[in-house]
Amino acid sequence: MFGRSSRKKAIRHDEITAFLGAGTQYNGQFDFQGTVRIDGGVNGDITSDGVLVLGEEGFVEGRIRVGTLISNGRITGDVEASIRVTLNKTARMEGNICAPSIVIEEGAVINGMMSMEYEPRTQIPQQTGDSGL
Repeated sequence: MFGRSSRKKAIRHDEITAFLGAGTQYNGQFDFQGTVRIDGGVNGDITSDGVLVLGEEGFVEGRIRVGTLISNGRITGDVEASIRVTLNKTARMEGNICAPSIVIEEGAVINGMMSMEYEPRTQIPQQTGDSGL
């Protein structure tokens, strides 16, 4: 009625679905879908196939397993991302990173190891000893 649809809107990839504001503290396992921005603190593990945006005042103490991480804040713990990890210039990281794509902006600090593991999409044909000459 009045031009409004009763259908739910699909969540856009870049749309923030939840927000943890500055001065807010969360303790425990944190699971989400979509895109979440944290400007407060999380003490515990974070799990999602979505996007986690950590603001400059945000911090996480625990393991992070997400699709994409964009960090401007502090992380103490290991990070696994299935798509990409981006550490912007204000990011501070104490822990290991495993992701197929890692972007580290000048000024970001990381103390840990990095691994860029991925599954190749196509197999490269192997050459045989016969060159056909």
